[in-house]
Amino acid sequence: MSKRPCLVVGASGNIGEAIALRLLQDGRRVALTHSPRSRPSERVPADDANVRWYGVDVCDSADVVRLVQAVEKDFGSAPDLVYSAGIVKDGSIALITDEAWNAVIQTNLTGAFNFVRALSKSLMVAGDGRIVLIGSVTATKGNPGQLSYAAAKAGMEGMCRVIAVEMGRFGVTCNVVSPGVIESRMIEETPAASVQRLLKSTPLRSLGKPSDVAGLVGFLLGPDGRYITGQTLQIDGGMTAL
Repeated sequence: MSKRPCLVVGASGNIGEAIALRLLQDGRRVALTHSPRSRPSERVPADDANVRWYGVDVCDSADVVRLVQAVEKDFGSAPDLVYSAGIVKDGSIALITDEAWNAVIQTNLTGAFNFVRALSKSLMVAGDGRIVLIGSVTATKGNPGQLSYAAAKAGMEGMCRVIAVEMGRFGVTCNVVSPGVIESRMIEETPAASVQRLLKSTPLRSLGKPSDVAGLVGFLLGPDGRYITGQTLQIDGGMTAL
């Protein structure tokens, strides 16, 4: 299994790039994606023979199929999948526009579905495949202003359980890793008072690091994670314990 490549969708984000670096450290070959509106992460070595970047619109199912076919051809086998693409468009319920709602649902939930569907047959044929979806504690905590994001991430958890049941007999696992407040560009743009409020609701009283998330993802993709499936694993400093 360690020789199988891994496709990390959304690898130009803080968590995605940390996952890519962790997998390279573990000796995995990685296919990494960025959106048409972003660039490949400069932290991931572009000259590494085990790295290949692809641009893709996760909301375009035809583009996703094209990308998956290219990855399977370039790497010679079906890859494991980590879906880390996502956007946030916060707003109170009465003020959410159709455009904002649809963009968040399409990117966070439908995009994950597009990739799982495109890879499902190849993973079932190959056997012993792994799927990890990056969720959020918002699916559990119900943060004000994040209706669309919470709905998308809660939908991801439900989708994960069905994937685990349907694909389990082929040796394919599927899990959600659900981060709390993680150091990222998004947090840097958040008002300091809001960050302090979030820290007060986190028992460990500190922000998580992208590498914390990457460590858990690496575990699930490795041999020690072979018997874990259909689960949502919180990595939130204890936030959901409150």
